[in-house]
Amino acid sequence: MPLSRRNFIRTVAQFFAAFLIFITTPPGKGKSMPVFAPDKKGTPGKRKPQAPRRSEVAVEPCTSYDPDAVFDAVTRALGAIGFTASAGQRVLLKPNLIAQNTPDQATTTHPSVIGAVCRFFTEHGCRVSIGDSSAFYQGGGTAGAFVTAGIDAVAKRYGATLVPFETTRLRKITSGEYLNPFYVTEAVFEHDLVVNLPKLKLHRLARYTGAIKNMYGCVVGGSKQVYHKLFQHRPDYQEFWGKPLVDVYEAVTPGLTIMDAVVGLDRDGPAANGEPRHTGVLLASSNGPALDVACCNMIGFDLEWVPAVREAIHRGLVQADAVTVHGALPAVPYVRLPDVEVKEGIMRKIDDYVFDAFIMIPVVDRGACTRCDSCIESCAPKAISYDTEKLPVIDYGTCIRCYCCESYCPQGAISLHGGALNHVIRAARYILKL
Repeated sequence: MPLSRRNFIRTVAQFFAAFLIFITTPPGKGKSMPVFAPDKKGTPGKRKPQAPRRSEVAVEPCTSYDPDAVFDAVTRALGAIGFTASAGQRVLLKPNLIAQNTPDQATTTHPSVIGAVCRFFTEHGCRVSIGDSSAFYQGGGTAGAFVTAGIDAVAKRYGATLVPFETTRLRKITSGEYLNPFYVTEAVFEHDLVVNLPKLKLHRLARYTGAIKNMYGCVVGGSKQVYHKLFQHRPDYQEFWGKPLVDVYEAVTPGLTIMDAVVGLDRDGPAANGEPRHTGVLLASSNGPALDVACCNMIGFDLEWVPAVREAIHRGLVQADAVTVHGALPAVPYVRLPDVEVKEGIMRKIDDYVFDAFIMIPVVDRGACTRCDSCIESCAPKAISYDTEKLPVIDYGTCIRCYCCESYCPQGAISLHGGALNHVIRAARYILKL
């Protein structure tokens, strides 16, 4: 069987991990992962379902990323669902920015779609920001991903403000059914409207990534991986993971979703190991789960098979048979990915070691610290405090690896560090353009 880019990086990482796990201590020994358990209040059936409501989804043909063609399609779609913008609104656009990929790799929301939405809101007198937190740490962080994805140029063209979520304050959320507590960027609460701009992609764990899944990007930095670790040893991990995704979606509650499905990502995902697939439409809805229902129907995925969509239906966020579609929904079958394999024994230890290697660790340069209190005051989980010498120390059992403290420090006294395997993985991703 041909060795795919995904399998190659996994094989290299597992071999290197197996070597390191026996001759070294893991990166950051003494820097333990956060120790907390999800609130158990979210047992099945405890939530009272919301009253089902009809939802509208607009489907507009769009065969290319020509900026004018995309703008016209966006405008028609918003008109079809009766969406209007108000002058003076502070609008936050949340694209899908998984990594420092280019638009042609079909892993990130295309800049022409983001540009069309920027144009729509700026022409209506709104103040626009574009924010995200990339899923994988790379040098330059999310700010670097804005550049490679073409979003930086869009922001300059329309005077939009770029907001890497690692540079924001965080808010603690305690309303989750299954993920509780968790932290998301404060930016979503500082704007009048959050506009969700997902990319149509397949996803190894989530099976399909769309409106609901894209909001998980409001969880900042390595916290995404930290929350995964809470559940990844469950035998039903893949089926279960949709529940925390819906917890995050409900906490953010975007007011509008516009999906880039002009070119989707088929056969694998969500990273660039998948294959671009021309699909030729844009979708829009004020109800993200309703848009996911329509999109799953378009690509031939059973709603019960996609964990996040199944959970949204269970919670009453959408009634699957009460979704009104404006426009012609094409049939563009996508590949159903195989289920995620649950590892046991030594392979589980190696997988855990590799997974941990993706997560960076903040380290304080105590010699550069000026004791300005910025990191202590800004740290949402209160993981940073002074020791007896009035120098900052990080409690790694409380730290959620959000990476925000690096930007909080005006002296640059906090930096992010990874172990040897982290550097191997990052090098492989760079070489393979993942």
